Amino acid sequence: MRFESLYSPHKEAMRAIVSAIVERQGLLPQFYWPMDLLGAEIATAESLGVFEGELLVGFVLYRELPGVWEISLVATHPRFSRRGFMSALLKQLIDAKGRERELWLEVHQDNHLAQQLYEKLGFQMSGRRPKYYQDGATALLYTYG
Repeated sequence: MRFESLYSPHKEAMRAIVSAIVERQGLLPQFYWPMDLLGAEIATAESLGVFEGELLVGFVLYRELPGVWEISLVATHPRFSRRGFMSALLKQLIDAKGRERELWLEVHQDNHLAQQLYEKLGFQMSGRRPKYYQDGATALLYTYG
């Protein structure tokens, strides 16, 4: 397992991961990343990836806001989920960015596995956005730092 900042040459692999997620579960409100939105986010956000050998298996997109880092997308290829890759990747991001300022993210109220992971890593729920998602669900806001 290795970590690397991602750039233009990695865009296709990032799209392939999101496509595999959508193919497996569909475009759900808790993971709504159609290719047009994904392309815009990849183009404007910073990214960190986790590799198994030469294969990109997961990545995080984040951006700098005044005083904080906001995480906009957390994605693991379905073949590699629940194997510790995202936990290790988020720890890497926390070590690199979480020491200098807070990290923020949001998660669908029904995404209990993600909530457990974030809480295990030290994120704390810091707020709610009622009726934020297309299905009327609440977004739970988490903060680290």
